[in-house]
Amino acid sequence: MKQKRSSWHSLRTSITIWSLGFAAILALTVAGASYSLSQRFLSQSQRQSASTNIQLLGSEIGAEFEQVILFTNRICVDTAISDYLKQAILAKENDELLKRIRRNAVSCWDRINTELSVQSVRSEIRRIIVSVPDGSTFLQNIPVYDSRNTKDPTSILMAQPFFESLLKADRPQFPGFEESVLSPFYTKKILPVIRPIYSSTSTQMVGWVYVELSQELAARVLDKYTPAEDEALFLTIQEGDSYRYENHEFLHSPLPENVVSYTVPGQGWSLSILPSKLELQSRSRIYLIVISLIFLLILLAGFLMSFFLRRMITTPVSRLLNKLVKIGQGDFSRDPDIEWSNELGDIGIGINQLSLNVSALMEKKVQDEKEHQELEYRILQSQINPHFMYNTLNTIKWMATIQGADGIADISTSLSRLLKNISKRTESLITVNEEFHLLDDYFTIMKYRYAGTIELEYEIEDKSLLEERINRFCIQPIVENAIFHGIEPKNGTGKIQVRLAGEQDRFFITVTDDGVGMDEASIQSVLSGSDGMPNDFFRQLGISNVNRQIKYAFGEDYGIEISSMPGEYTSMRLTFPRSKGQG
Repeated sequence: MKQKRSSWHSLRTSITIWSLGFAAILALTVAGASYSLSQRFLSQSQRQSASTNIQLLGSEIGAEFEQVILFTNRICVDTAISDYLKQAILAKENDELLKRIRRNAVSCWDRINTELSVQSVRSEIRRIIVSVPDGSTFLQNIPVYDSRNTKDPTSILMAQPFFESLLKADRPQFPGFEESVLSPFYTKKILPVIRPIYSSTSTQMVGWVYVELSQELAARVLDKYTPAEDEALFLTIQEGDSYRYENHEFLHSPLPENVVSYTVPGQGWSLSILPSKLELQSRSRIYLIVISLIFLLILLAGFLMSFFLRRMITTPVSRLLNKLVKIGQGDFSRDPDIEWSNELGDIGIGINQLSLNVSALMEKKVQDEKEHQELEYRILQSQINPHFMYNTLNTIKWMATIQGADGIADISTSLSRLLKNISKRTESLITVNEEFHLLDDYFTIMKYRYAGTIELEYEIEDKSLLEERINRFCIQPIVENAIFHGIEPKNGTGKIQVRLAGEQDRFFITVTDDGVGMDEASIQSVLSGSDGMPNDFFRQLGISNVNRQIKYAFGEDYGIEISSMPGEYTSMRLTFPRSKGQG
């Protein structure tokens, strides 16, 4: 009967759900990874572009500042200027010398103008002052006309907080953008540069030079760069002051996070750019559109895949199910239409073969049922014989007892017990004590058979080992081997010793006879089962079979070991594991 199921559990629905689900997961994974990578790539690309731009701008501004530093260096090392300053210091109390240095002042003035005229940054140098240390005597050059120049400029400069720090600095420094204290009506900010001038013949400072730079020195370079709407340029001066360049002005502003900075080598100041978030978002939207298209394409591919899978799988599966329904209704004929040239076709071939096999099995089952009935009848007959033999042996035992034939009674009793254990008991493991009792019954029969020429002796080291469990009928074949292959061939009396001993985790039953012994080839023949013993019950068990039974029951670490000396003895040791908790 065909089982009814919900449409949610159909193969078609499962294929659709799994295909679309897999496509959706794949699309989300690809889209998420692509978006994350694209954001990282865009951010890195934007910062790399910003880094390239500020390196170009910083290098250009650095070159401008380097020109100013070189210009001040030339003034500081000019011997004519340093000699003039030394003479000016000495001329304070010497009128003749004062008249002479005034002529030298004109020469120094010309040298400064000449040096300035060759500078590419001369238009950004608003003022040059060369003065003695106390500012009493100085030369001033103002290339840019300013009718409102401040009088006594040296005193004003020397009173500024940045004067001493710049004068004593080891290398040229810029304190930051300042208001011009010498030209109060100049609206743009300036960068002051102050350098000491030393004597050409000693380490004495004979004066200082002041150079006033217009902010245009940096502004005209930064104007070459057109920032985005929310992008910002920052200039950080040597002493740590940061300025944001906006609308051709340098506005004091702290340096924000996530800026890309470039420090000009050898000058100590840096240029920074805060990348545009709007530009990054604009590029991200483009990438997001592309990623969305990829997402939709993967979903479409998943839908198409589910459609084709349904066509390729559900139709053949439906035909296979119909065939199974027919088999359930008793139609076991072969259907060639379900044997396609693919894996489902292999299933179809298997179903056809199964159908034929079921038909054959049903026929065989009918035949087996007939044979089973016959076998049950034979088993019933076979159960009559052991009961008949028990009763007969018991009758013989009582008759022998009444007549005083004790030997016949013993043999009858032993044989009866052996037959009872062989036919009725089915357990595979018994205690060592029970096995020894079975061995006693067997040996009683063999002792009468050999007219008392054989003897059996037990040696038990630990009586608790008698309660350990071993394979049933595992010692009789060993003792039988000792009798038939050890003691009987020497045509005399013989003795068999059974020794029970143990260790911490195992115990041993050793059967030793004083018979003719065995060579190595005979030992291997006995263990392999190719010794050709006669075919009665115990010999059918065989030593090789006993060895296998022990290994099957307890593992490969246990079994039979044989040692022998031809003409002297044969010893077979059976190894068994001890029960847990004993030792």
